[in-house]
Amino acid sequence: MRAASWAGAALGAAVIVIASPVRADDVTGWIGLIEKQPAGVDRASWKEQRRDAARKLAAAKDRRAVAIFIQLADGETFDIIGEIAIEALGNLGDAAAIPTLEKIAADASRDRTQRDLARKALGKLGAKPAKPPVVTPPVTTVTTPPVTTVTTPPVTTVTTPPTGDGGGGGEPVTGLGDALLGNAPGALPADAPTFADDVLAASESVTLSAGVASLAYDTVRDRLAFDLDAAGRYRRRLERDAMAWGFEGGARVIAATLDPAGDDRSRALIVDADAIGEIRFYGGSKLYGLGTAAFATQIQYLGIEKAMGTPLRDVRFASDVQLGLGGGYGRVLDVGTRLRLRQLEQRLRHDRALGRPIDDDVARKLQAAWWALRRDRTGFRQLAATVSILREAGVLLGEPLAATTYELLEVLRDPSFDGRADGLDVQLLFGEGYLLREDEPAVPEGRIEMVLLRGRYARNLGLASDVQAHLDGRYRILAPEDVPSPWRISIGGGWRRFVHGDHGELLGGLDVGAELTASDDDVDATDLGTALAATVGWSATLNRASRIRLGADVRIEASEVFLGASLTASYGWLDAGFARSVPAGL
Repeated sequence: MRAASWAGAALGAAVIVIASPVRADDVTGWIGLIEKQPAGVDRASWKEQRRDAARKLAAAKDRRAVAIFIQLADGETFDIIGEIAIEALGNLGDAAAIPTLEKIAADASRDRTQRDLARKALGKLGAKPAKPPVVTPPVTTVTTPPVTTVTTPPVTTVTTPPTGDGGGGGEPVTGLGDALLGNAPGALPADAPTFADDVLAASESVTLSAGVASLAYDTVRDRLAFDLDAAGRYRRRLERDAMAWGFEGGARVIAATLDPAGDDRSRALIVDADAIGEIRFYGGSKLYGLGTAAFATQIQYLGIEKAMGTPLRDVRFASDVQLGLGGGYGRVLDVGTRLRLRQLEQRLRHDRALGRPIDDDVARKLQAAWWALRRDRTGFRQLAATVSILREAGVLLGEPLAATTYELLEVLRDPSFDGRADGLDVQLLFGEGYLLREDEPAVPEGRIEMVLLRGRYARNLGLASDVQAHLDGRYRILAPEDVPSPWRISIGGGWRRFVHGDHGELLGGLDVGAELTASDDDVDATDLGTALAATVGWSATLNRASRIRLGADVRIEASEVFLGASLTASYGWLDAGFARSVPAGL
């Protein structure tokens, strides 16, 4: 009996403690914290404290909080504290909140989550959401014989200043000035692509590179010298659930001249061009049918003229055409933009400015904007559109701080995410080709049939590292009895590591690779040929698509060792990509 009495008293005391009202000074303190940033507290910490105070104030259900919650619901469009306030107004039961809630529910520019919460809150208050007003464009009537009525919708154009805009020096840019402040919902460029639901990935790039480019004139010996080794390449690829296609083409020019005083002179020119395209059809699994077409050509010219002696001129031309049919398993996708989105999310989370994760809908909007603004070399327009989209979706909380804005820009300009592949792909094809070799009678030409084996593997080891491997094999078949059937196979791989600064700045990248090759020309008098090559290099980034690489190479072939070094500079533009978001991520 005594134990029961003590238990009852303890329970009663517990009930009294739980049911006791919140102290008035607690409510006043919470409201003060929401309204004003305390001294000595940084902005990011204050945001967290405001949200916590709003939650406590909502749980207290004190009518004194109605005014501050109305203010938060109406003004906090992008911070989660606005959603806390909207839900709290529905629970407090004060009719004074109805006009504000009706305004939010009918505002198409507000986040969908806030509009839904406002409708629920109105339901708790016994009020129905007001229907959104019907907006009709202004009508301008121009009276001329005969009378003509012209209807024009409202147009808002923000003209960027003539200097320092980063977007082309004063051209009219609709919405981008407001986008940086989050006042233009979406800020999606007019020419942004729309990616269908079955698109897994897409990419496009143009790159120019130069190994050597020099022009020199020796005034002492009166001699002109010129050297050029340059290349360009274009790539485009689209991956869908049931179909994929890709095209790649490029050219390389090697030219040199030496023109001293007098009649002596030397000229050399080598031009290589190639193109390859493929199309795949998947049958509801990772198995697919494949068709390919490839073309390659080379022109060589060498001219030497001496004051004393016979001039030497040698011109050679070679060309290959090949068609292939076969099948394969798997696919390798360019997922660089997906990794860039993950890096954006990580930076916002680190800065405590992340309202919610980047979902597939937001990811599509961001990637479409980046694709449309791919020619923006400075990153300003991409940053403006990105901030606006993130704020509209509630991913970015409030105005980004200076450090956060800088980090977002660095993520957008980071080239380490371009061309980052992921997946496994193996192909087996039958190839029909034709070889043309002018002025080289010792080299066979004409039709040639081959079996081709190709494989590729790529995997990202987090956001700053990846590994890749490849396999390439070919064997000639259906050759006449007196014609050799050579074969060749190579296998190789590499590892890359990108180095970033404290705020996301790409400082450079280390790459290591190796390749083993074996071949046999099917001639009894020759042995099996093997070669082992390895390389290591460091790349420094100039801008989004331009970099300089310093590398060292070693090659072992036919018991001989070759050592070399290379310095390569590349400049590119038009880089763009899309990779569909998946729940599991990478």
